Amino acid sequence: MKALRTKGLAFGISAALLLTAVPSVAGATAVPEDQTRPGAELRHQDEGHGPGHGFGHGRHDEKHRLERLKYVARYFDIKTDGKEGKQLYEEIQAAKKANPQKWETFKAEHRAKFEERIKEAARYFSISTDGKSVEQLHKELRAAREANPEKWKAFLLEKRNQHDANKRRQMGDNANKNERATSDPGNSM
Repeated sequence: MKALRTKGLAFGISAALLLTAVPSVAGATAVPEDQTRPGAELRHQDEGHGPGHGFGHGRHDEKHRLERLKYVARYFDIKTDGKEGKQLYEEIQAAKKANPQKWETFKAEHRAKFEERIKEAARYFSISTDGKSVEQLHKELRAAREANPEKWKAFLLEKRNQHDANKRRQMGDNANKNERATSDPGNSM
């Protein structure tokens, strides 16, 4: 009987040790309290990916997608007011099928704008553009960008400032047109 009691005691102690060891292992993988709050999963997914690799990055977020669809819709003279992305997409697809020549012209114009931007960046990095394909320029530009990231950042900042200045000028021009239209005495009712 004493042997049975000793075995039972040994079994009880080993079970107690085993049970105390499991929570310490489970505790190491437990989610920290700050990540259990709302929005914590978004912070977690943004961490560790580097700049520009979180949610809503550049070309892939819904706002930017809608802007691109509106850009194409304006080319096809499609009204964009109050329309969602899916509806615009469907109307653009219908316009492409109805007028494939206009779609090809749009693609050619868009490709030409892209080529000009690549050439402009190549000139900024003092890369010769003579007789080189867009793919070759893109490859050389990528190498120059990796070799000198600070110069690339300066180039992007310069282009962003130019874009913002153009937007402000357009907004000012539109405001001036609206002001002239409302203050013109010939337009009174």
